[in-house]
Amino acid sequence: MSTKRLKIAILWHMHQPDYRDPTNGRTLLPWTWLHAVKDYGEMLETVAECQAPVTINLVPTLLEQLDRYRRGVDADSWLELARKDAAELALPERIFLLEQFFSVNDQRHLLPHPRYRQLRQKRGRDPVASAPDFSAQELRDLQVWFLLSWTGYHLRKREPLIGQLLRRGDMFTEAEKADVFNICNAEVTRIIDRHAELEAAGLIEISLTPYAHPILPLLCELRRASEPSPGISLPLADFHYPEDARLQIREGVRTGNQLLGERTRGIWPAEGAVSEDAIRLLAEEKVLWAASDEGILARSLPNGLTDRRALYQVYSYAGLPLVFRDREISDKIGFLYADWPAKEAVADIIRQLKAIKNTVPEGLVPIILDGENCWERYVDNGYPFLQQLYRALLDDPAFDLCTIGQAVADSQPQPLEKLAAGSWIRSDFTTWIGHPEENRGWELLATARHACLTDQVARALKTPELPINEQLRELLRAEGSDWFWWFGDEHQTTQANIFDRLFRSHLEGLYHLSGLPTPPNLQHPIKPPRAQIRSCEPAERFTPRIDGQVGDYFEWLAAGEIDLAAAGAMHAIQQGPSRLFYGYDETSLYLRVDEVKLLKQLCTEWGYFEIHLHGRRNLCLRWQPQKNLLELFSQEEKLGEGRAVAGNILELEIPLKLLVLTPNDELRLFCCCVQQGRSAGRWPGEGDAPLIYRGALLDEENWII
Repeated sequence: MSTKRLKIAILWHMHQPDYRDPTNGRTLLPWTWLHAVKDYGEMLETVAECQAPVTINLVPTLLEQLDRYRRGVDADSWLELARKDAAELALPERIFLLEQFFSVNDQRHLLPHPRYRQLRQKRGRDPVASAPDFSAQELRDLQVWFLLSWTGYHLRKREPLIGQLLRRGDMFTEAEKADVFNICNAEVTRIIDRHAELEAAGLIEISLTPYAHPILPLLCELRRASEPSPGISLPLADFHYPEDARLQIREGVRTGNQLLGERTRGIWPAEGAVSEDAIRLLAEEKVLWAASDEGILARSLPNGLTDRRALYQVYSYAGLPLVFRDREISDKIGFLYADWPAKEAVADIIRQLKAIKNTVPEGLVPIILDGENCWERYVDNGYPFLQQLYRALLDDPAFDLCTIGQAVADSQPQPLEKLAAGSWIRSDFTTWIGHPEENRGWELLATARHACLTDQVARALKTPELPINEQLRELLRAEGSDWFWWFGDEHQTTQANIFDRLFRSHLEGLYHLSGLPTPPNLQHPIKPPRAQIRSCEPAERFTPRIDGQVGDYFEWLAAGEIDLAAAGAMHAIQQGPSRLFYGYDETSLYLRVDEVKLLKQLCTEWGYFEIHLHGRRNLCLRWQPQKNLLELFSQEEKLGEGRAVAGNILELEIPLKLLVLTPNDELRLFCCCVQQGRSAGRWPGEGDAPLIYRGALLDEENWII
């Protein structure tokens, strides 16, 4: 009987940038606190319950924020409004709550709860106009629901009050709100110590990212971006500061050791971004190991990954051990399995791992992904999936679940002659450089660094035993990748203006601490102000010919349009439909999708394409390509059928009487493909798109004399 075991090393990456405005000390966004309530401790409790050795990667700026919350010295604008007596909220505060306190996953945390859903329906599309109509009780219920929706499986199980309030649903009191807040705050307070406790017990390995989550290769040499992307548009200013990259590494390690305990650790470079220069620095700083994506390995090996067995081993460059993540398994956990039954998702992973073991019996499969954002889309915050995954890996004698450090210690790394430059996104750097907004950010950063710092970085590197000053810390924070993530057109968020402001505030801090006047151009946003992205409504009511063909040019000219390709904070891995056109007449709602061939490929032979509509009730339009059948469901109850024709395009007709719509109804929409009962992609990738039904009012509004 074979005793060979396939090593499985899982790394969960926990990351939030520093949301504190250096000009006034106030924290502008609450995501660190909220993820601490819902994810950081929750992940540890499932690990402890299962006794599953994993690697937890922590970004030092995240640790600093957790420490400030722990010490009670963080002035968080959102949390102050969450705690404030609802009867004392001023009108601007009411508007803010109505704008921001529905920032949860609709499918898991809003739609299943009638009171939360009712509050958003009352808010409608205009928080400013609706704010005066909300009672203190309604606003208090909203405050509590926002907090409740950010609690996880273990906290709900451990704290009876959370479960009681979730079941009751409304008429919350100020005392109950204070109790919920205190429960959540206690969870946040224990996070750092719980990590240190499990690491000391040998159950987890904690790795770090350089201090402010910078793209190390770009700090070393900005023009390195041209290596994977020849011809990319680069900033006018040069940026070549490997000493900054070294300081980011050192300060990251120092921060981790101060808050977690002294030890040598591995490094997950921000965004898996590596280059030969960056890895040499990590090797010189004597970290244990580093990791990146399989796309980087494919570009580093002479023959690429034509033989995937080459992926499943430890490599080294400049003497530093390197591992490269299995992209397919990692991304399926991050983007696909949320809508699968946990048992089937775990079985799919085990099937893939068994296939790998057949080719490399004693290989290493690194599974590396974001450890905080995807769980909001999973049942019970991912607990059933994670618990079953850990159990399956621990109970199967074919596998050895281990930390990355353990896997590296048991290996004989194979040296790489070269290491390609790139990140885990498209194996390049185009997410953070190349767009005019991103390039403008780099130019402002380069100008500020040149004006404000002379030899301070060099002095700090020569005296590593001394803490760095606040001026240098502002530089490191400004060099973080998160500001550049939201510049450009690739990612969208309603809080992009806050990220823009925080980046420029760190640069302002550099000038202020240097005794220099702040350049006027830092007062102007890098990202042009833009209205909230909305769907384009139909120009008038119309009746297309449902024949699956583009037909006459004017047939769909008046249609509304919904952008299904809009990206959120996480990258979708599944190609899908880009746009959905819609319109209606007196009797029917009409929908059109152009990528018919792609939809059929995604649905496979007996799958189906679904369009979900959430309004007064939750509706699902289900098109089965094999039968060309369109059915309408509500809570799995079939309401009736519509008409579907797929040719060059897919055209759908749904009787309005089945939808029960009234003029000015706003529906929230998303689409997905389903294969054998499992989701095979969702569009938009995050959130829902608005679909507005005006009815006969549409013709009245557009009537011209």
